[in-house]
Amino acid sequence: MQLPVSVVTIVKNRTEKLCHLIQQLEQCAPLPAELVIVWMSPPSDLSLVKSDKFDIVHKFVNIDDLPIARARNKGLTEAKYDALVYMNVDAICAPNFIAAGFNALTNAEVVHTQVKTIANEHWDLSHDAVAALEKHQPATDSSAASNSTIHSNLETPNSQDNDHGKYSNDTICSTVFFISKTNFEKTGGFDEGYSGFGLNDEDFFTNCRTLGFSIHSLPINTYVPSRPNDKCPLNHLIDFVKNTQRFHAKWGHYPRPDILDAYASAGYVNKNYREEGLHVLCVPDDEEPRTAAKESKPVAALSATQLPNTGNLNSGRQRATLLGLSR
Repeated sequence: MQLPVSVVTIVKNRTEKLCHLIQQLEQCAPLPAELVIVWMSPPSDLSLVKSDKFDIVHKFVNIDDLPIARARNKGLTEAKYDALVYMNVDAICAPNFIAAGFNALTNAEVVHTQVKTIANEHWDLSHDAVAALEKHQPATDSSAASNSTIHSNLETPNSQDNDHGKYSNDTICSTVFFISKTNFEKTGGFDEGYSGFGLNDEDFFTNCRTLGFSIHSLPINTYVPSRPNDKCPLNHLIDFVKNTQRFHAKWGHYPRPDILDAYASAGYVNKNYREEGLHVLCVPDDEEPRTAAKESKPVAALSATQLPNTGNLNSGRQRATLLGLSR
């Protein structure tokens, strides 16, 4: 049995996660009617993969690299059915989540699942297998993560963790969420003006709340493997500051004060950003974990509008070079 639901996911390099996602969807009862896959990079051997259980529609682009917001919008806009499900390609979903979300959409404009983080080594397990494992070693409940740094209890935390910030509730919402195409069109989609890392989820769900949409959380767990970008790595500091300024100009307040205050305490941005506007004071040294007590590479104070568009550079050294700093 199928329900008139379009599942949308986007893929760049994690094709093994895509294969796992298709296998999971094929085990759902009832099934979705369609899976829309948006390829963010040139086609691969899997770009024509099919399923005997539901239609798989592949969407391609004519540019070398498709930004996340644009890829999401393409998939959700071009999906066939009015009931839409967006899900991360690495999500491990419950067999009944399609029916639960579809039914809940009758009483809410946006519906999302709970999210729990598991060790990356368990990414290829089924939902039932992860749930059984959780009984012995509970996974991290991301819905309660806004007050603490997240590490899965199924993995050993890195004692030299170099990330500032935690999950936001909106990051949790965006892992797997249901919305009608009509309401998605009312939002205008994900804001494609954000570049690089950070705040696109917060922007989208802030927009949903501003429109008065009710947001309902299903009592169903989705599991996701831990990965570095779950929080806000220091190597994305410049992207995050630029996107923060865009968010502030749009909505009139600063998002994710937990992250901004952590950056300020470490000396990377100004502490009085609420009064004076947000400025980068120094960039992290990528050779070792930073603390507030360690010396950083100073820069002249830059507003987010003055920062270069660095995309997804992973090296603090590369960023420093762009800012004219010697390393």
